[in-house]
Amino acid sequence: MDVSWINSGISRNGFDWKGGKGVNPSTDRLDEAIIDQENFKQIWWLERALEAARKVARIKTRRGSATGFMITDDLLMTNNHVFENKKEANGSQIQFNYRMDIGSNPSIPDNWECDADNLFKTNPELDYSIVRIKEKDGKKAGSIWGYFGISNSVDIKTNQRVNIIQHPRGRFKEIAFRDNQVKAISEKFIQYLTDTDYGSSGSPVLDDWFDVVALHNQRVRDPQSPFRWYRNQGFLMSAIYEEIKGVL
Repeated sequence: MDVSWINSGISRNGFDWKGGKGVNPSTDRLDEAIIDQENFKQIWWLERALEAARKVARIKTRRGSATGFMITDDLLMTNNHVFENKKEANGSQIQFNYRMDIGSNPSIPDNWECDADNLFKTNPELDYSIVRIKEKDGKKAGSIWGYFGISNSVDIKTNQRVNIIQHPRGRFKEIAFRDNQVKAISEKFIQYLTDTDYGSSGSPVLDDWFDVVALHNQRVRDPQSPFRWYRNQGFLMSAIYEEIKGVL
């Protein structure tokens, strides 16, 4: 079988290969099949994503559902507009493992309760709330499901990619990691193209090492077209950290 077309970049039917970045100067050959930006990931990336997903929970409130994530072995973070006060937190249910398994079967969720009377801290300007999770059977939620280490040292730059593990519309746990570039950075927040939906409020915005860089909180309207959403937004963890580091 004649396979010379594989190396020449031209098919048997005579179509020119249109992908790639052009000629590689070190080999004088086309960079085959790298189209636009490179999307290769080491396999550990998938393992890290699954590990991170364990730390993310669905929040069932009286008003609907949202997302939260563990930041210590007994502290959960979400948005202020999810938990505006202790009463809302204490009246909600925290559900870990709310997901489909590898066989497309619903997993059994692990339900926990908030203990806002013990610890509750919130700030509407940065749209965060943190709340203590009650122990269950002598164990803490983070000792079972894990938790993210929060700091103010995680760096993020424009055009880096950010991934969001979330419960959009209260569905089983999902991850958005395509078309996910950061498009704007300010002192307190970032804006990105990563998909979210109702119920995604309070999700961790994660870099490609699955460190938390921001707390997702809202959609952003196109300033040129107010009936179009064109970005999503989250408050930088570096800004939030300065307020909560005393309780971590």
